[in-house]
Amino acid sequence: MIELLQPVTVFERLTLTAPLGVVFHDAATGERVGAGLVVSVYEPGRPSRRERAHPNNSGVYVLHRAPGLDRAVAFGAGDEAFWANPPQRRAYVLEVVDAERRFQPFTLEIDLPHEKIFRWVSPLDSSPPPPDALSSVPLYSAPSRTLPPGYAVVRAQLFDAATNGPAAWAAVEAYFEDGLVARGFSDAEGRLALVFPHPSPLSFPVAPGAFESPPVARGLPLLEQSWELTFVAGYAARPADEVAPAIPDLRATLEQLMNARAQLWADEAGGAELSSVTLRYGRELVLRTRVPSDSSTPAPGSALLITPAGSPP
Repeated sequence: MIELLQPVTVFERLTLTAPLGVVFHDAATGERVGAGLVVSVYEPGRPSRRERAHPNNSGVYVLHRAPGLDRAVAFGAGDEAFWANPPQRRAYVLEVVDAERRFQPFTLEIDLPHEKIFRWVSPLDSSPPPPDALSSVPLYSAPSRTLPPGYAVVRAQLFDAATNGPAAWAAVEAYFEDGLVARGFSDAEGRLALVFPHPSPLSFPVAPGAFESPPVARGLPLLEQSWELTFVAGYAARPADEVAPAIPDLRATLEQLMNARAQLWADEAGGAELSSVTLRYGRELVLRTRVPSDSSTPAPGSALLITPAGSPP
């Protein structure tokens, strides 16, 4: 005998709508980063009143509520009808700090609630991604990052030649044969690390050997090979009484590369700008400016001098 179940009466239905979901990726490796980040949201000017976003099993950082956001959002249906006429959006600040010190911290100005996954559009891209693309937010390497196997690194201690202090949050790009290989920005102390896969090994024509079968290529061993890199910097001048922010805005930091180029100096005495620099396989490349002992610039001996865009050389 089959016992028929009694129909269920639904008296009330409770739904929760997340005002934000955001995805991050390592700008050096392209891999998604779904753990180790401290992601929080707060109202502009009120950083002490913030809410944390937490990663789900897919590596999406989900914010379940935002300070000051209408309850109509938190308990909204989240369906097509809800997003067709959502509650009024408000401005917030998204702050990202890596607890594992792999990546540089940053903030982003966002509006909430945000339907679906947040779509990052870089100010440096020539065209935005298609509407259905999942565009995650890039994470740029910190100087304290452990180098992944098979990756190269360019380091520098950027020093502002105009203010005689560390060049905080300066954006730098590295190129090989006119192709971008790395992008990043310095930290609050001017320290920079550009991490990227090693350029492809040099190829050599195959020459048959007298006693070798099959023929082998003749050329430099991998450990003796090198590549010429060039660099572009973006660094906006600040008023003398303005202190660099403790955590930079990511969009504003990258936008420095869209303006007049900052100057990187190879030789302070000779006034020579940094041009091409040789990267050798398996070795860290450290960029620095040759500064004479009697120079009035109090830069560290290993510093790379940078002149802000628009400043006289």
